[in-house]
Amino acid sequence: MSDIDYFSEKQNPSSWYHLADLSTVKKWLGSDMVCPACGRTHSISTKMMEESDNMAGRIADYLPELGLSGNCVVVMDENTKRAAGNKLMSGLEKYNPRAVTFARDDLHADEQALGTLLMALGEKPDFLVSCGSGTITDITRYNAYMTDLPFVSYATAASVDGFASGSTPLLVNGFKTTCPGKAPVGIFYDAGVLAGAPDSMTAAGFGDVLAKIIALIDWRLAYVAEDEPYCPMIAAIVDKAVEQCLDLADDLAIGNDKNRAQACISLMDTLSLTGIAMQMMGTSRPASGSDHHISHLLEINDIRNHKKGSLHGDKVGIGTLIGMSMYLKLFGNGDIPEQRPHLAADLWEQEVRRVYGPLADQAIAKNTPYPPRGEEWERQKKQISHAMDLYGYKYVDRFRTLLPYARDRITAMGGPVRPDQLGYTRQETYDAIAYGKEVRPKFTTLRLAERFGWLYDLAEEIANGLPEGKIY
Repeated sequence: MSDIDYFSEKQNPSSWYHLADLSTVKKWLGSDMVCPACGRTHSISTKMMEESDNMAGRIADYLPELGLSGNCVVVMDENTKRAAGNKLMSGLEKYNPRAVTFARDDLHADEQALGTLLMALGEKPDFLVSCGSGTITDITRYNAYMTDLPFVSYATAASVDGFASGSTPLLVNGFKTTCPGKAPVGIFYDAGVLAGAPDSMTAAGFGDVLAKIIALIDWRLAYVAEDEPYCPMIAAIVDKAVEQCLDLADDLAIGNDKNRAQACISLMDTLSLTGIAMQMMGTSRPASGSDHHISHLLEINDIRNHKKGSLHGDKVGIGTLIGMSMYLKLFGNGDIPEQRPHLAADLWEQEVRRVYGPLADQAIAKNTPYPPRGEEWERQKKQISHAMDLYGYKYVDRFRTLLPYARDRITAMGGPVRPDQLGYTRQETYDAIAYGKEVRPKFTTLRLAERFGWLYDLAEEIANGLPEGKIY
């Protein structure tokens, strides 16, 4: 591919902002479109995104338009049952709803939960309804995929971006794995229910949107370094969603009851937009970068150590702040970093085995002990340098003010901004930064730092400095 394909103005997300607003994207719902930016055909199977007061009681009014009829199964847990599930069951009365209610305190989208729902589908319902946020939706999404049943999502908290996604993050034998899934045909929400969710869940949703700040620069550099598929229009959708979310920050703060309900709706809209972007691209790349790899390893080890985990958005929000700090340390002086030595292959394997324990063989099988070297790395470095000159340094320079702004807004919402606030030790923080990349072989901030030989030094500096407030 020629330089002009990588670096022309057509590849700049800002060139496609006119197609990146919510009202335009809603017109594409339920359709296939040939993209004017990248030339690919993007498919969106979600047909409807609707918000209304008393949505739980009114949801049946929308379902005929989605072609749904017959009987349904409603998936929830004890918390979401109280929040909206009971009303939802009444609102779906003409569809003869049957409830599957999880009572596990440690509920994850794992083999046990997936099997529990699958066993409950023996009466062969005509469609599924998820009533909850990330985990409940993922459990439902994967079973909808496996049984080829349509499903709709009723959101009880604006806490994650995965409502509209077409892929499913699952725990498979304790390892965080991205699996196929089915996107919901409809997404429904209610301002009162979203605003009534725990403050921590709303802060987590804000953190999950912020993660796109890192995901977007990681993605664009992966495009120039590794020729990874990229679409500037989808990047524009995500970029505008982030800007809209940042504008909501003060209204989402604890104690701002006046504007909170509308802000929660707007947050849910932006979360849904980023999910639609993933659906259009067919991967999680538009919304997931190094922040998610840090989060995934923390979650994997929590489960392995039988530790009650924290919210996904909490961890990716922290991962985003760490990612911004890493970009500033790598590129903050306006030049590419000096090359440092790479970790020896035997030491890398030794450390991966220490960090991943019984899951190490899976991590090692997914990865290589060395980053690209020699001629290939020189080619990639040249491309990265060119990209940074054109747009990267300007993008990263914003982090000087954006990082403290995001940190303070998460704090105002009651969310965590450092790993130690979630009970993680310095060693656990170091491991997540240094070896989160082994969760899957994907070009991110962590891989970038590894290729320049800076990763392990930065991981140590950040892990030691965060609890003392020395990093941000």
